[in-house]
Amino acid sequence: MTSTLPPVNHSGSKTTLPSLRSGRSERSRTTASKRQSLGRLAGIEKADVSGYRNSYKHNLSLSILQDGYVSSFIELFELFDKQNEQIKNADSESGDVEVQLLIDQHDKLDFLKTKLIAAEDSRRCGAPDKAYDAYLELAHYFEQFPSDQWLIDHFHERCMAESNQVDDDGRKQAEANFYIGVALEKRGDLSAAIDFLEKFFTLTTDQDWQNKEGEHLHDNAAIQLYKTYTCLAEEVYEESPPLSIEYLKKAYQMAKEGGNKTEAGMASHRLGNIYEAVGDPQVATMYHKGYLDRCKRDKDKVGMGKAYEALGRCQTSEGKIEEALESYKEFVNIAKDQGQKEVYSQACSALADLYNMLGDYGHAVEYFEKAAENMETDDQERLQLMNISLAIARSHNTLQSYSLAILHNTPRLTASLVEWKDYRDDGFIMASRPATRAESIISGSATPTKEGGDTCSTPSKEQ
Repeated sequence: MTSTLPPVNHSGSKTTLPSLRSGRSERSRTTASKRQSLGRLAGIEKADVSGYRNSYKHNLSLSILQDGYVSSFIELFELFDKQNEQIKNADSESGDVEVQLLIDQHDKLDFLKTKLIAAEDSRRCGAPDKAYDAYLELAHYFEQFPSDQWLIDHFHERCMAESNQVDDDGRKQAEANFYIGVALEKRGDLSAAIDFLEKFFTLTTDQDWQNKEGEHLHDNAAIQLYKTYTCLAEEVYEESPPLSIEYLKKAYQMAKEGGNKTEAGMASHRLGNIYEAVGDPQVATMYHKGYLDRCKRDKDKVGMGKAYEALGRCQTSEGKIEEALESYKEFVNIAKDQGQKEVYSQACSALADLYNMLGDYGHAVEYFEKAAENMETDDQERLQLMNISLAIARSHNTLQSYSLAILHNTPRLTASLVEWKDYRDDGFIMASRPATRAESIISGSATPTKEGGDTCSTPSKEQ
């Protein structure tokens, strides 16, 4: 017979053991509550804790997405991928390349986020002009960082895309072409820059658009093209002088179109110089005269001096010696009035060369001496050339009187020749003549003079 044990609980109810899980949950809630209390005391919320725990890239992305700007999020990551691809290509072409990643530059990322969101907001509101402005701000912002040229290009392209959506008769599109052209010019890609600047010029034709400073965009387009054509002409001159001339002609037309008379004059002067260089002094003279006329109207004395110097060269090449003589005299007078010693020296030297060519050796010596005295250079080669030119002119100047004395062969002339020979040194320089500055610099001291003696002169025809 089986016996039955009495119940443990005399009341007859079931006994429930305490749950271990419920104990742990209670302790977890207590711990979490304490942590939250401590966090609140420290001023840190849960989101802040995540912010410290996660990377800057993660937090930035999360912030953009939480605000609902998916397009901005996508464009930002496209930029990350684009830079990585560029670095990969650069490494394969030229070895290791050290580049600071955009993702590690937090100030730039903050500015990017702000403007990308502004552009997306503008598109949602149907305001592509505002989106254009946001992208343009980004392009200008990255111009201060030389290594971020790829970002400048990217945002200029975005500006161009937005400009096509703006209904303003093409003004934004014109400006987008201008900014791309200028950016290309700054990096030296002149041929590509010309294409965009010419579009800018075309789009602004017959438009009365002005910038914030009140300048007409069409005039700005002309002047910018003038500058770029001029640079391109200099770049291609060695390889193709005819092509260089064509670019300079375009530059000249653009300067006139832009209403800048000073720049038009300089363009004319450059054309004259290049025609002179390729052996066409007649056409060169035409452009130099145009430059001279503009300088006279502007009362530009320095420019007038340059013009007269260039005209003197061209007129000499054409055989118009009397005209060249007058041009060089004007050049000398202007340089003297302006107090430009080195330019005055060059002008005197040019005039002396012409007198020497004409056989007027007395004037040649006079102006070579002025040129030597006013030289402001320590270039030994130039100083020596000046002294050689001066010595040759003096020799020529002496030759006529010397030859007459030999031909007449009178006792008096013979005595004069003997006396003259006593006063010159081995270099055929008169002993009592003071040294020019050019001679003093080369020798290191003044040429000694004969004590108590007058300046020696060559025999005259009267002797």
